[in-house]
Amino acid sequence: MPLVASPSTTNYFQGTGYATWTPTGGSPRDLGNIVECELTPAVDKLEHKKTRGGSKKTDFTQYNNQAVQIRIVLDEITAANLAMMFMSEVETSGSDEVIRIMSVSTITGALTFTGDNNVGNKVSGVFPSVSFGPTGSFSPISGDDFGQIEITGDLLAVEATDGSSDFGTMTVSPQA
Repeated sequence: MPLVASPSTTNYFQGTGYATWTPTGGSPRDLGNIVECELTPAVDKLEHKKTRGGSKKTDFTQYNNQAVQIRIVLDEITAANLAMMFMSEVETSGSDEVIRIMSVSTITGALTFTGDNNVGNKVSGVFPSVSFGPTGSFSPISGDDFGQIEITGDLLAVEATDGSSDFGTMTVSPQA
């Protein structure tokens, strides 16, 4: 079925999906259940003002310093997920997995998000270069709710063979 032009109720969206993380030099792995996933673009806006005619008027706008941040909240508390939050590698000690908190300076790799929702178009993303770091907190006591961890990454621009650069791609596929 092709994508439907607006206005249409088939364009209402209730997103679900999963993410695969491939650390630099490592193997792909599923991040588990994702509670929240947000992409936030940011730019610096540079405006040129025309100063003739009695008042300044904007006659040109350029956007510099483009950046995109991804925020992911996970509720599967694994050593590998905690290691992303606490900037660590996972070490094995018998049957245990150990992370040494803040023992590495960068957590980099590629992230793929695959939309699998039943309502609305499916939105998927491929982000070939991401650098993750801690932004939230982790509570080893979770009270009435399931425990969660938050990781935030910067999508890094990659250069294509044609000389252009971008932060990755997003694909919108029609609902089944």
